[in-house]
Amino acid sequence: MKAKIDILGDAPIRVIVDRNAVSDTVLEAGATVAFDSAREGVIELRELGDTDDGGDAEEREQP
Repeated sequence: MKAKIDILGDAPIRVIVDRNAVSDTVLEAGATVAFDSAREGVIELRELGDTDDGGDAEEREQP
């Protein structure tokens, strides 16, 4: 599978291909990058936010 990712927002995005978090990629706002994965692979996107570990909104503490 091939995917082209255009980051249109203001926040950087963490890209994890085929569940390999060791070889993840961080894309800055405005970036455009193509990714390849296994034939039936997974490309996961996580918006980096206020937490140090880049956890998604559901994992962040709510005030």
